[in-house]
Amino acid sequence: MTHIYDSQYFIKVRTLKLNNPSQSERRIYNRIPFTAEILMQSGSEEWSCNLLDISLKGMLVEPPENIDINLSNPCGMALFLGEDIAIHARVSIIRSDDNNWGLKWLQIDVNSLQHLRHLIELNVSNPAMLMRELSELG
Repeated sequence: MTHIYDSQYFIKVRTLKLNNPSQSERRIYNRIPFTAEILMQSGSEEWSCNLLDISLKGMLVEPPENIDINLSNPCGMALFLGEDIAIHARVSIIRSDDNNWGLKWLQIDVNSLQHLRHLIELNVSNPAMLMRELSELG
């Protein structure tokens, strides 16, 4: 079994809460369409999902069909971007609908956060928006 979450340095991702936010107010992080395969792990179970989009807050993935896991348990995940480049994190499944899961970052190691930032930098259309989103992370 491959352990996909074994870094010793983590950043806990702060959750921003708004009072009765509308959908546009809640979405303060731009989603970047990005197609890739990610590995997920919960307990001794490991599976792959199709990544649909990614942001500084989380990801949207398409899980395999007929997977039987407890959606309330946090999972480890890994997105391999190259031979020596990967994003490793702990995530929670915060939404499950239309055959997609919305994942939220719970913990992410420092190197993975740098890779995530670089990935978004390369794909964002408005660099000023990225700087605003980074400042929201605190």
